[in-house]
Amino acid sequence: MFGKNSDSPVAPPNHSQINEDVRIRGTITVSEPLVVAGQLDGEINADTLHIASTAIITGEVAAKSVTIDGRVLGSIVADKVFLSATAHFEGQLHCKGVAIDNGAYVDAKFTKEPATNG
Repeated sequence: MFGKNSDSPVAPPNHSQINEDVRIRGTITVSEPLVVAGQLDGEINADTLHIASTAIITGEVAAKSVTIDGRVLGSIVADKVFLSATAHFEGQLHCKGVAIDNGAYVDAKFTKEPATNG
């Protein structure tokens, strides 16, 4: 039957991922964290988004939290945005909070939404 040496199934990752060899045109909507390493021409709607250093996003991004290590050309609407030293962002940024590492390339129009106490 079942021996003691049977391998247990591998737990699935707790995020979705678009690998660097993938190019998508269209809209992506996801309710779990998303890591994008490939290319997207279109829109992303996510709760938590990590744009890896190999990623190129051309279009609109909407998320609660966005980390950018790669390239984004377009607009971002988010609560929190972090641009690492390898980030390249051109476009419009509408957010409540933003952090930018030294070395990040940013050519953007910023709109900062005030924090609400409630």
